[in-house]
Amino acid sequence: MKTSKLYLIPGFLTDKTIYKDFLNDDRFDCEVLEFITTESAEETIENYAGRLGNKIDTTQDFSILGTSFGGILAVEIAKQLPPDSLIFISSVKNRKEMNPLMKWEKSSSLLDFIPSKVVKKTIEAGYTIGSKIVPDLREINSEAINEMVHSIDGRLEKWIIKKINTWHGENPTENFLHLHGDKDHVFPVKNIEKCEIVKGGNHNMILTKSEEIRNRVFDFLTPKISQ
Repeated sequence: MKTSKLYLIPGFLTDKTIYKDFLNDDRFDCEVLEFITTESAEETIENYAGRLGNKIDTTQDFSILGTSFGGILAVEIAKQLPPDSLIFISSVKNRKEMNPLMKWEKSSSLLDFIPSKVVKKTIEAGYTIGSKIVPDLREINSEAINEMVHSIDGRLEKWIIKKINTWHGENPTENFLHLHGDKDHVFPVKNIEKCEIVKGGNHNMILTKSEEIRNRVFDFLTPKISQ
């Protein structure tokens, strides 16, 4: 028997590619909420999340799973369209769990002077170099991941960086599962409250610990099947 509907939200620089194993797992009834174009550079995360949430079928039970930045969007969607549960993977549930470097709001204003094309080229160059020398990136380097990273246009990524710095959201539901790697350097686990640790998991563990994560998500959702 499949779980109730599970909507998957990718993270920064990612798309449905990171959820390949979820989509191929017969235990889940999944749909990826792919990123949409921002209305403007000034659009808020709350408004963006509301538009993304329009893809959700609220006539049936559903849960939302967000990875990294996707977890932030999941929080904001849940405020507008309450799900049965929220699942966070390598993410944060509120501002105090964020990396301190991401809370420096003035830093976002610096991006106003940087063209989206420069953001795109910088990210691509960083990944190209990092995939050869950074262990966490070398571990996931593949043709599919390389294609995913190089498909960005820079504008959405610039918007995400700016909006993360000013986000002050808070998880609205008590029914949640938060899986976090003890080797996550983007959101250090020491800042995360009420999470289940994935030993050896880094920020890319949605890919590198896929089977363990899927099993733990299924176990969390399974009680809802029999209700």
